Amino acid sequence: MASLTSRSIQRTASPRGRTRPGTGAPGPVRKALGADLVSRLEQLCGRPTVGLLDVCQDIAAVAVAAVAGGLIGHVVGPLLAVCYIGVRQRHLSNLAHECVHSKLMATRWGNRAVGYLLTGLLGEGFLPYRSSHQVHHSMLGSDEDPMFQSYRAANIHAVGPTPSRLSFVLRVIVRNAVWRLPKAALLTLVSKDPQETWWAPAARAALWATVAAVCWPFCVVGAFLLYWLVPLVLVRPVVTWITDLGNHAGLIENSDPLLQTRGWSSHWLTRHLLGGHLDDMYHPLHHWCPQIPWRRLPEAADLAARHLARWGEVPWCSGYFFRRRSTPDRPCVIEDIIARLATDSPHTACTAA
Repeated sequence: MASLTSRSIQRTASPRGRTRPGTGAPGPVRKALGADLVSRLEQLCGRPTVGLLDVCQDIAAVAVAAVAGGLIGHVVGPLLAVCYIGVRQRHLSNLAHECVHSKLMATRWGNRAVGYLLTGLLGEGFLPYRSSHQVHHSMLGSDEDPMFQSYRAANIHAVGPTPSRLSFVLRVIVRNAVWRLPKAALLTLVSKDPQETWWAPAARAALWATVAAVCWPFCVVGAFLLYWLVPLVLVRPVVTWITDLGNHAGLIENSDPLLQTRGWSSHWLTRHLLGGHLDDMYHPLHHWCPQIPWRRLPEAADLAARHLARWGEVPWCSGYFFRRRSTPDRPCVIEDIIARLATDSPHTACTAA
């Protein structure tokens, strides 16, 4: 299993509070990548400067979608808006994930402040999320790993010997989307995590109350609940579950740190809907080097493709639900998951990009 201490999740801070480059690669990964490649990847870990712009763009997209949904009206407009806003909420959670790794903003306090703001808007606690994510990185594939626990809770292995793609989607994605995922999202929204003190949920409630107070004079409190709360409970958890499946399903129990995580590519629409801020699409690079900012993950993949002898073994798919016409010989993510779960073999199916 890959080993990663909680301290390596965050970049070391200088006396002035600014972070300095470092890949955050755990020992087994550094050994597998080699000192030369790690040194090259370190060059991609400079200080970010546009984190707030990313946040503003995602929030602006939510606002535009809500306005468009109201203008279109009937059932179609609000329904499309709710679905798309759920996607952008997943994008915002990806930015909160950047804050957990202290790489969205240039300073530690900036990452904490934005992280608290984003997770508060998403109805979660920043500290519990950070703690859970640290465990995920340090104990990937173990019984303590929250991602592995989510796969077991959804019973993804009990889908038959070799289910069809449609059967897998219905039983693993749709079935969980109908009840388990919304229920978990609602419980998270209204409850206090054991790791939190009393003020954390109170601060989130105050944040939501402030937003509602701003909406009140404009008579859009109902619109806020429709276009933020509804997708937060019904859509964003499903999008997150789909991307989480793509990250590790069928691979997570592998003992090789280079083969526990899946990457994928697709056409622009799937990239936009499921690959927001690139972390999910380039997930192997993120797990190998957690400190590489999301914008530089494609460069990291190019470096690894040129300098990593075992790059051809890294699971990499083309398309998510369907194979791309440009790469008909390479399975999509769903096909790869099904093949690996059916054979319980982490070494089959996908080839590297």
